[in-house]
Amino acid sequence: MIDFQFIYLIVVVAILIACYKYGRENQNVLRISIVFFLFFQAAYLLWRTFYTLPTLSIISIMAGLLLLFTEWMGYLQSIVTSILFWKKNKRKKVFLSSFELLPTVDVMIATYNEPIDLLKRTIVAAQLMDYPDHLYEILVCDDGRREDVRKLCEELSVQHITRKDNKHAKAGNLNHAMEVSQGEIIVTMDADMIPKVNFMKETLGYFSDPKVAFVQAPQAFYNDDPFQFNLFASDRVNNEQDFFMRMLEDKKDRFNATMYIGSNALFRRDALEKIGGFATGVITEDMATGMLIQADGWQTVFVNKVIAVGLAPETYKDLLKQRDRWCRGNIQVMRKWNPLKAKGLSFMQKLLYLDGIHYWFFGVYKIVYLISPILYLVFGIVVLNATFLELLIFWIPAFLSAQVFASIISDKKRTTMWTNVYDSALAPSMAWSVLSEAFLKRNVNFNVTRKGIQTSERQFLWRASGFHIVLGVLSIVGISRVILSLIAPEMVSLNPNSVLINLFWVFYNLIGIVIVIMIFFERPRYRTAERFAVAKKAVIEKENESKLIKVEVADLNEYGARLTVNEYMIKGKLENIKLRIQDGPTIEAEVRWIDKYASGHIEIGIRFKELSQEQYRFIIKTVYSDIKKIIGDKSYKNAGVVPTVIGFFRQTKKVPAAKSRLLLRERTKARGIITFKHLKYSASIVDLSEEGTQIRTKAKLKVGDKVSLEVPEKNLVDYFGEVRWVKRSINNYYAGVLFKKKTEEE
Repeated sequence: MIDFQFIYLIVVVAILIACYKYGRENQNVLRISIVFFLFFQAAYLLWRTFYTLPTLSIISIMAGLLLLFTEWMGYLQSIVTSILFWKKNKRKKVFLSSFELLPTVDVMIATYNEPIDLLKRTIVAAQLMDYPDHLYEILVCDDGRREDVRKLCEELSVQHITRKDNKHAKAGNLNHAMEVSQGEIIVTMDADMIPKVNFMKETLGYFSDPKVAFVQAPQAFYNDDPFQFNLFASDRVNNEQDFFMRMLEDKKDRFNATMYIGSNALFRRDALEKIGGFATGVITEDMATGMLIQADGWQTVFVNKVIAVGLAPETYKDLLKQRDRWCRGNIQVMRKWNPLKAKGLSFMQKLLYLDGIHYWFFGVYKIVYLISPILYLVFGIVVLNATFLELLIFWIPAFLSAQVFASIISDKKRTTMWTNVYDSALAPSMAWSVLSEAFLKRNVNFNVTRKGIQTSERQFLWRASGFHIVLGVLSIVGISRVILSLIAPEMVSLNPNSVLINLFWVFYNLIGIVIVIMIFFERPRYRTAERFAVAKKAVIEKENESKLIKVEVADLNEYGARLTVNEYMIKGKLENIKLRIQDGPTIEAEVRWIDKYASGHIEIGIRFKELSQEQYRFIIKTVYSDIKKIIGDKSYKNAGVVPTVIGFFRQTKKVPAAKSRLLLRERTKARGIITFKHLKYSASIVDLSEEGTQIRTKAKLKVGDKVSLEVPEKNLVDYFGEVRWVKRSINNYYAGVLFKKKTEEE
């Protein structure tokens, strides 16, 4: 019997390995994988339903039924996902040449309280779109009624639209703009979403079909979301929203069920007017508007190309606020326009919208999965009865097939472990959001996600982390009880059959919990704007000198740039320069810092002086028309648990250099001694120049402290300086010291 079961397992594993290897390349293999996945899941759930429910106590029965219900809900979602991925979506591109006469377009940029610099970036990018100027107009829909926005619109020659109140929030704002505009096509853009020059060319052609009502492009982000940023994992993982934006939206397009996601979308004015404009009365007007248009019989299109990029929430707190709004909005849409009762929607459209609303209960389901093994290992509450052999037959094929299925359909854009991390992180907040909105029906205001955040200190999110810390502690207690049951069974008695599955389960959960707790170490964001790799050739001209120095622009934004140049090219002090980037205008800038590296190259940090409109437009076009750092086009590289944890702690120890020097700093590993408050401390010299140094020491320094420094290797004796900045790592203090003459008092 045992031999048969192991042979069965070997065959199952072999089949799943073949599916994993060829499923991404061959659609037929993918379908076979889906069939195996659904079969193994169904077999597992039927076994769970009829043979594993506990009967020991009322609490066990209730916990067991709740877990079983959660698993069945997950299976229903899996069926919908399987339908989506059963067949590829093949949409042919439609070019602008399909029009006999190009349509007029109104580009509506909705704003409330976003920073002016961020809004300017979006407006200028919209002006740079490749479409005849006389056929499109930019309307800044300002619900903040701000004077500086009015002046910006006047400066850039775009329309500034306001209204007397903020009724119906963003939807009301857009509806008001519709009343004072007349373009045949309406483009909706969030204030932080920057369209690329080809935005119109990639989307507008589909409206040559009179049945098409709206065209949606994915939201992509040029900054790291809190998961990527706080874990130092931007080179390992994609934005958490990428799977939905690039994969699920594309698959829904096959059923004319593309979801309107609030920005990067184009609408036929006639279709919007026919349904009464943008939907109001809910805080997710986007989802409702798209669904009502589809229910009215119109066709919709998803263009799976990154043709606009924006800002992801920059802090974990802002991420939670955003998801809370989305979650509550979906429940409100269900309450006001139940997809199941919506006339005009096809069966698949109803199913997909219902599945989208059902998704938001994931927080409740995830909490059930997180707590279930703890109930048994810590409190002895049995949630399922099964022998080891039964687990081999039913659970292992179901678990492995789920891993293979998820890996194939995600196309390396998400892994099951990272899904575990995302769901674990958001579960407590989303569980509260969905349950309170579904049953308490509290009124919630429309909150705009903050953008352009700048912070200088690291902080731990104690309030957000409480639930996960408790779960982590209980998980460790449960594991400890298992160990104790092995070495002292008279003290702790656990059923061996139940221990194995629960021990694996709690370990799996604990891995996710540990990574989530790491995410709660909120990193500081020193810049208000991202820098982008551009690799452009350029020349610089020093002040009062005519000699041109060849450099390369390593990264760039509208505030400044980082330049690289060979050491021998730079002589003397750099303060003010003129920069001329390839094919661009000359820009005046001031040098903020210079760093020398062992390889012989020098990096120069510059900040632009006041930019003309021509210079600003050139930078916006250079940076945002060819962004290298866009999620969705990379795989999860080296994104395992161990590399992520190692990378987190390795990067956590690093302290960003305070780059405020104009003389060359030499990187060094020299040792020195500092004298501070009449005590001597050893110090490592990180870098050194004529004007100052960066040191690493165990001395508890603070800004303003006076120190003396000796570095025998560099012939420095009794150099006096003042501490200008301090950063603390795990075991040391990093400090920037500016050399100065000692006064009589000092």
